[in-house]
Amino acid sequence: MLDNPAALAAKPPHPSALLEQLVEQRTAELSQALAAVEAQKQELESALRQKEEVQSQLKDELKDAQLLHNISAMLVDENSVGELYQKLVDAATLVMRSDFGSMQRFDEETGKLQLIAHRGLDQPAVEFWQWVHAGRATTCGKALQLGQRVVVPDFEVCEFIEGSADLIAFQQAGVRSAQSTPLLTRNGRLVGMITTHWTRVCQPRERDLQLLDIIARQAADLIERNASAEALRLQSQRLIEADRYKDEFLATLAHELRNPLAPIQNGLALLKIGKSEQVPRVLPMMERQLGHMVRLIDDLLDVSRVSRGMITLKRDRVTLKTIVDSAVETSRPMINAAQHKFTVTIPGDNVWLHVDLTRVAQIISNLLNNAAKYTPSGGEIELVAEVTGSTVLVKVSDTGIGIAQTMLPKIFELFTQVDGTAENAQGGLGVGLALAKRLAEMHDGSIEVTSPGDKGGSVFTLSLPVDHAVALDRNPDQHPASHPVGNALRVLIIDDNVDAAETLALVLGVLGHTTSVVVDARKALAAALEFEPDVVFLDLGMPHLNGFDLARQMRGEAALNRTYLAALSGWGSEDDRARSLEAGVDRHLTKPVKLNEVEEMLAQLVQRR
Repeated sequence: MLDNPAALAAKPPHPSALLEQLVEQRTAELSQALAAVEAQKQELESALRQKEEVQSQLKDELKDAQLLHNISAMLVDENSVGELYQKLVDAATLVMRSDFGSMQRFDEETGKLQLIAHRGLDQPAVEFWQWVHAGRATTCGKALQLGQRVVVPDFEVCEFIEGSADLIAFQQAGVRSAQSTPLLTRNGRLVGMITTHWTRVCQPRERDLQLLDIIARQAADLIERNASAEALRLQSQRLIEADRYKDEFLATLAHELRNPLAPIQNGLALLKIGKSEQVPRVLPMMERQLGHMVRLIDDLLDVSRVSRGMITLKRDRVTLKTIVDSAVETSRPMINAAQHKFTVTIPGDNVWLHVDLTRVAQIISNLLNNAAKYTPSGGEIELVAEVTGSTVLVKVSDTGIGIAQTMLPKIFELFTQVDGTAENAQGGLGVGLALAKRLAEMHDGSIEVTSPGDKGGSVFTLSLPVDHAVALDRNPDQHPASHPVGNALRVLIIDDNVDAAETLALVLGVLGHTTSVVVDARKALAAALEFEPDVVFLDLGMPHLNGFDLARQMRGEAALNRTYLAALSGWGSEDDRARSLEAGVDRHLTKPVKLNEVEEMLAQLVQRR
């Protein structure tokens, strides 16, 4: 019975086996529980770490926000542009935790960066990096070249800095690393550069650079705002100054024009009275005063034309002696009237220049007139010319009232008077020197002035290039001879200014010509067809029918094909002359025309007959 298998299978397990199974089962359960606890522990630790990281990040962001807020408040509270720049540098070094900092302004004219503020740099370093061009061996030079931020953690191993003079300067200043960030406006325009420097090897944190970008944007906006405000302030100041200049100029102009008008008016009164014995004295006086008025007006017109680029130089090869003689001839009456001692010294050999004779003589004459005007009676004026290399220097010195040091930089500005006080006022509109300077520059020359100040006199130096070309076979000092009018011409004068037309007719009548006057342009064509003139003096600015259109009408008449048309007008620009030529005018004369110019023109017409 014991050997029965079924009986054996039903036999219960041994107690020790049951115990082992129970232990294993319990161990597995405990292991699972412990694993679950460990997982929960890790999750808790991870959550705690995330919480700490979030808290730390929040603290950092709060700290950054507070820092940016403080910086913004600091920048808004600036007292001057200089203080603003300095505060921006301080803010950048604070954010980047750097040892040094600098800010540069981008100068659009030179294309360079100019140091305008710094923190910690010594004077030699400031002077060495005062100006930085694109591509220089610095982070700012490289950033300017690339148009983006440049970071160099270690200058000692930087390829574009290695072996440069800048590296030596960095070493002397104690700088080992740096970063430079361009300051860009919201439309992308570069206005400057902000740089931070470290005395150690340093790779800036990305987070710090992000903060710096915020400051850089704010700095660019503030710099642009200050630049706009400064430009507006300067513009306002210029407008105020221009308004003051305008008032002073108009007052001076009225005074200067009244000065010659008074003796002319008095002279006319004497002539009307009929005192014939006064004529030799009165007429030259009236002619001088009229010439003074013409010079005033010519100076004003010339300055306007030069400023607008309307003057075309008529260059020719001419000797220095010819120019000086012409200038002295013009200024001699003013110099003699003040009883100045006047000497002229020029090189013995012919010095040739390729210039506009009239304009260069005008420059020298203006300098001589200025010397005569501001030198007390009985003073000394000296003109000395010398050749230095390829340049001729014409120096005009005087023993006059001198020029204050504060006035020297302004002396060539329009409407500037050397001394505007009543006791020293010498007349003039303050345009002569400005005109002389601009005409000199048009000849590739220059004018400089020196003066020790009060009662020390002054020296003006005109510099012009010498023409070393072979001289032409001619006498440069010969001027075209005036040809006397031997035959009478029929001259028609068309001008709505009755006095101007009739006085010109009187003068031409005295010279032996037959004249006719028309003051209504609408009747001029019929009058011309009836009179059959050899010459027509034609005003351009007439009412109802201007001179350009009238000239075209005359050119359309077969009977007037051979008639010589001479425009006589106050309009004398190159555009006006071109319009005259296009309308069929043969010659354009600018009022007031000189009698010898009219005589010469008529003499040439007589010779052609």
